[in-house]
Amino acid sequence: MRPITRHALLLVLLGLFAFALVACEADDAAEEVDDPDDDAPAENGVDDDTDDQVRIGAMFPQSGDLAFEATEALQGVEVAVELFNEDGGLDGTPVELVDADAPDPEAGTSAVRQLVEEDEVDVIVGTYASAIASAAVPAAQRLDTLYLETTAFAAGITEGPDNVLRTTISSRALGAYAVEFIGSGLADELGVDADEMRVAMVYSDDEFGTSIAEAALDALEDSPVELVLDESYDAATVSDFSSTLLRIDEEDADALIHVSQISDGILFWRQAQELDIEIPAAIGAGGGYGQSDFAEPLGDASDGIFNVVPPTSGSIDTDALSQDAQDLLGRMQDRLEEEGYAQGVYTDWGFMGTWVFLNEVLPNAESTSTEDLLAAAQEVDVAAEDSITGFGFEFAGPDHETPGQNLRADPVVQQWQDLDLSVVFPEELAVADTINVPLPPWAERDEIEEPEDD
Repeated sequence: MRPITRHALLLVLLGLFAFALVACEADDAAEEVDDPDDDAPAENGVDDDTDDQVRIGAMFPQSGDLAFEATEALQGVEVAVELFNEDGGLDGTPVELVDADAPDPEAGTSAVRQLVEEDEVDVIVGTYASAIASAAVPAAQRLDTLYLETTAFAAGITEGPDNVLRTTISSRALGAYAVEFIGSGLADELGVDADEMRVAMVYSDDEFGTSIAEAALDALEDSPVELVLDESYDAATVSDFSSTLLRIDEEDADALIHVSQISDGILFWRQAQELDIEIPAAIGAGGGYGQSDFAEPLGDASDGIFNVVPPTSGSIDTDALSQDAQDLLGRMQDRLEEEGYAQGVYTDWGFMGTWVFLNEVLPNAESTSTEDLLAAAQEVDVAAEDSITGFGFEFAGPDHETPGQNLRADPVVQQWQDLDLSVVFPEELAVADTINVPLPPWAERDEIEEPEDD
């Protein structure tokens, strides 16, 4: 047998080392393939890798004429996200909130692009203003991003787009409900037969106003109530309602449906007082009629004016809510106080809409794609008593005429009483009796304040 030379021995050792190295690499690869947890979906459906954190873009007017009430809605969204994260977030990973200013429709479209393309959000929540939402929703649709609308009412938001979940009401429901109230509860209060009721319809010609008016006009066609005036105006430029008021007086209207923002609503009533035109009953439909900034300049002249709107915690008997809903309301209010925020109607809608999305939709979606989030929304079933707003949540499916619309966002009729809004209709939800029906003569009411100069 020939002795092994040093050179041969070295070759053998190198071969053994190379073999061992290959074997180790194979074992590592096998461990990576065989690890059952690496590719498994997150327990809640959405990938909960902390490097793939869910980001929500909040888009509201933070500057301009709409900023005051819109800020309340944004604060509600912020508090919902904060409390959700304190409860553990999405399987231990906090949801991140990114906000963008959208004071007008053009800015809304730009904000959508910024949030999706630069901030890389998975979902957009907004918007307060129907005109802004109507521009922003299709922009988000083009970027294949879900749009969660918590506060804007315009009917068109859920009549066409396929990337929307709206947690609040559609304006069509407001218009139709105003007519229902006139033909039933209000006619009885006025002591007028429904088929003798004469109604004037006055509204701003923006998308918010026209969508409510169209629904009201459709409902009037099937109602015994008679329409005696149908008139629109440009809320941005209107400076005189004299001719409109004179026509209302000439037609001897029993009731007025008025869709306005704050400034045009105040102008309308100040001029009605100046012209001494008596309107027995008036029903607003959201917008300015639901804001304290509308009622305060009117003083006691606002007492008795109605407003059709989705309910909030401030207008319902919260003792009728479930204990869980009462606890949630308390948590929200405590946090608002800590942050120095005021609670308004838009706070409630922004908070509860976001809360339902975070707790009922997001954890049950297979991903943050629009398709998967909409599919998860089909399983949402929140009863009215389990919501701080007093209305429940159930989303219309893709085959519905308004896909993504919350079908349980039912309106109520509130009435201004001592500068507060209280539910007075339907009777089973009322927390106060109606007052000032018909409205008192102007001689018995305070003088409406002139607007302050900017």
